[in-house]
Amino acid sequence: MREYGPATSLVDGLIERAGGMTVDDAADLYRARASHLLLKGVAADRRAALQAERAAAAVGLSSEYERARHDAVTAWRRALPETQGPWLVVGQAVANAAGALVVNEVVDEKSFQHLFAPWRQAMGTLAPVGPGVATREPVPR
Repeated sequence: MREYGPATSLVDGLIERAGGMTVDDAADLYRARASHLLLKGVAADRRAALQAERAAAAVGLSSEYERARHDAVTAWRRALPETQGPWLVVGQAVANAAGALVVNEVVDEKSFQHLFAPWRQAMGTLAPVGPGVATREPVPR
């Protein structure tokens, strides 16, 4: 098991879930991410990602942040169906959610919500997270 900082158990849960995603799950996540981008805009997406990267660097979690993003997408790619689809968008949503969990205690609420909202909308919440909420064990689904 890899370490992802204080949110390791949450990230592990997300990675496990990403590795077991069905085509229907991917379609739901695609729709959630696409609608989020349409409503909030690409510039807001970039700002949130930059804010999360800076927050990770500020508390010494840069490698954990990047590793969580990479490991979550790798798990998703292993589950990737043979059929063609808009998988880049899904991969971005998976990576954003994993990274957001790593910095959930130190990133601002707006950035956290921007990065995690598509996952929450499509896949549900793993546990109560976000700025000001102590890291807890994943909530069984």
